Amino acid sequence: MKKILNSNRHIIYSLHDMDVTAFETDENVIIMRTSGMKKITSPYIQPDGFIEFRGVDWEFSYAYILDFDVKSDKFTGRKMYLKDFISEFPEPYFTVMDETYAPNLTKYSGYIVTDKTFRECFVEIHYSEEMYFVDETEYSGMREVILSNDDYAKICSVPAEVAAYLDEYCWEFAANWVWQGPQNAKFIKNARNGQLGAVFGVNDFLNYLNEFAFPEYHSYFVKNLECYDYEIPTEYKDYPSYNF
Repeated sequence: MKKILNSNRHIIYSLHDMDVTAFETDENVIIMRTSGMKKITSPYIQPDGFIEFRGVDWEFSYAYILDFDVKSDKFTGRKMYLKDFISEFPEPYFTVMDETYAPNLTKYSGYIVTDKTFRECFVEIHYSEEMYFVDETEYSGMREVILSNDDYAKICSVPAEVAAYLDEYCWEFAANWVWQGPQNAKFIKNARNGQLGAVFGVNDFLNYLNEFAFPEYHSYFVKNLECYDYEIPTEYKDYPSYNF
């Protein structure tokens, strides 16, 4: 489990569209369990984890539960101390939609179901230190994967992290790097109808890994399988694979 101090200046993980599944408290500490986290930098993985708030100032930490009456155009609801909110909803399944950060203050806004009713919810926590505990493995070494681009599948050796999140890295390359990277001119072509298209293959992805994403490793082609990606032999069925 990786431990990361959140400085509120460089946010690494987001809870957007994630659920807060439980609160656990111990004096001035809150452990906030979640259904997962979203890494906001490439390759945008969603590891499991939880957040620990230390030095919580209970006197200035609140929760709000709101109803909105469309007919009267008015809000009604409850404001309560966060400690009381946690006592009443220890497993809230509070869905986070937005986050706001300030020095020693984090605010979450989203939705919660109470009394079988869908309501808006806001949680604000004042604290001295916020820690992220993330189940994101530190990968090292190389691993073989299967790559193809509508031709025979190829076994390639890539960094172990790329193999673990092959879909995310391949999508980042094909959907973003090819179009917006510093070498995009060699990929983007003009079609006869005036529309732009992109032409690239497995070797281009390996070059991307070697020159930009993981220059400290050497990704390389191992061998052709002489079959397409839907005909992979049984001995290679467990290999991570991606067809561009």
